[in-house]
Amino acid sequence: MKNTPTNQYMFLVQGGACHDGGLSAEQMQAKMTEVYAWIDGLTKKGVMSAAQPLTPERKIVSGKNGSIVSDGIAAESKEAIGGFFIVNVATMDEAVNIARTCPMFKYGGQLEVRQIAELKRD
Repeated sequence: MKNTPTNQYMFLVQGGACHDGGLSAEQMQAKMTEVYAWIDGLTKKGVMSAAQPLTPERKIVSGKNGSIVSDGIAAESKEAIGGFFIVNVATMDEAVNIARTCPMFKYGGQLEVRQIAELKRD
């Protein structure tokens, strides 16, 4: 079974952008205003289809029949996923170019860009 790529790309938010990083309330407000303006601009262009933060609580379920439940990585970890965006573009290069415009890089964040595939039920 092979999954067919779509024209949707997910940006997984990692690193400093996931939390306040010691910012004052005013700095945090300025950061979020920038991020919201970026999201709004992409939404108006018809490119952004979803954007959501994630809470820091996490559980990892694994093992036979989901028998193992662990807390996962620490929220402060650089690997922590703090949220996601979904954009609708034709190519990975377009998605990367959009990701590069994200204001969160100023705050130590990074975006992992992944193409979304259609779920096949063949």
